[in-house]
Formats: sequence, C-alpha cells, structure tokens
Amino acid sequence: MGKGSTELLDRSEEKVYERRGSGDRRKTATAMFSRRAFFGGNRREARRHSEREGSFVDTHGTALFLVVTGVATLNILDAFFTVLFLSFGGKEINPIVQMALDLGIWWFIILKSLGIGLCLLFLTVTKNFLVSRIGLGIVGVGYTVLLGWHGYLYTLIP
Repeated sequence: MGKGSTELLDRSEEKVYERRGSGDRRKTATAMFSRRAFFGGNRREARRHSEREGSFVDTHGTALFLVVTGVATLNILDAFFTVLFLSFGGKEINPIVQMALDLGIWWFIILKSLGIGLCLLFLTVTKNFLVSRIGLGIVGVGYTVLLGWHGYLYTLIP
C-alpha cells in the first residue's frame, strides 16, 4: 500500500472513532456490575487469554448456568428436607437457621433462597476469579453431600 491509501485508512478509522458517543470502551475494563450484565451483554470472555483471570464479562455461558441452577435446586431440596425432618420431630442445630425457622416456614424458605441466591449471583459475576470458581465448587459439593445426608436420614423415617 502506498502512503495515500494509509492516510485514507487512517481517516476512515478517525471517522469511525468520531461517531462513537463515549470514546473507545476497550480502554477500560468491564465493570463488575454494568448495565450490559443485566440487560443483554455481549462480552463472553477476556480478549486475551492472559487477561482471563480476574476479568469481568457480560454473558456467562450454559455450563455455569447449569451449575448455578443445580446448586439453587439443591438449596430448595435442602429446605424441603429440613422442614420434613422437623415435622417428624427433628431438631435444627444451626442457630441462624433456627432463628429463620422461628419466624415461620415461609420466612425460612424465603431467607434461605435469598441468601444462596445472592451468593450465587456474586460467584457468577466473579467467575473469572480462581477463588470464586473454588467457592462455587465447594458450594456444589457441599450441597451434594448434604443432600446425601438428607437421603440417609430419610431412610430412617418410620
């Protein structure tokens, strides 16, 4: 390419840049909570592999959706079995959960679901941080083990 075509290319890039309302968005990192994260984002991953760890994205993918939905389902099953076992004379040993139960069954379910929901929201948004991926794994394995325990206790009901 000659010098003239380079100038033409440079001018066309300037015109594209000038049409932007807020400048080049790539100069700043994606925010943890942005309007695109809630209302249709398009950034699925970091632009460079080296930037993946610790970056925020707008969309999160099917695999993460399935894991988060699975944990939320296990949470609901945990609440169901807790109420079931209490109806058979069981005792809640967690004092925080007992305080929620003292408010009533529906308050217990709402508070339990809201608590895990906020935790899952945070872990989803921060999925590109190692500690969040570890945390999501621990929560998933923890609920799976807990549901195994509930299954064992269920076999003991007369």
